[in-house]
Amino acid sequence: PRSRSSQTMRVLLSVIAALVAYPTGAPSDMCTSPPGKPQHGSADFTAGTGDYLIVVKGSDGVELSQVAAGEQYTVEVSGSPFEGALLHASAGTLAPSGDGFQMTGACVTHTTDADKTQLVATWTAPTTGATTTFQANVVVSTATFYGGGAIKADVAITTGNTTTADPDTTTEATAAS
Repeated sequence: PRSRSSQTMRVLLSVIAALVAYPTGAPSDMCTSPPGKPQHGSADFTAGTGDYLIVVKGSDGVELSQVAAGEQYTVEVSGSPFEGALLHASAGTLAPSGDGFQMTGACVTHTTDADKTQLVATWTAPTTGATTTFQANVVVSTATFYGGGAIKADVAITTGNTTTADPDTTTEATAAS
């Protein structure tokens, strides 16, 4: 049987973890490459990517592996229901699409901890450069979050036409080493 003090301590730690979490979005100092560790108590990133992916799509909704410099695209982080997310691009400019998301520094983050299955942003590709890397942190709960460089996608920047991603060879998320 557990003692009353041990139960009290568990409740107290849960309350503290909830207080240091960011239910209305990550602070701008988390907007780094890779995005900083969510401040959810002492928990560390959960290994792997869960089922979370980052994809870049053209205006026709088709996933792309190469994009034209200076053009706008849709970037999606999706998977099982999650409470929060933070999306970072190594180049270009991100902007939130739709309700429930906002800018924090140069990243897109959530505005509420209500469950969601997708973060959608508009991304303007840089006018120069070879590749842009997108990275995301996804918070499932205060004790379970993925990222730390594991959830990522690379997109080549071209001065020519866009290229559709080959689903047999393209991996939107890679497991952490």
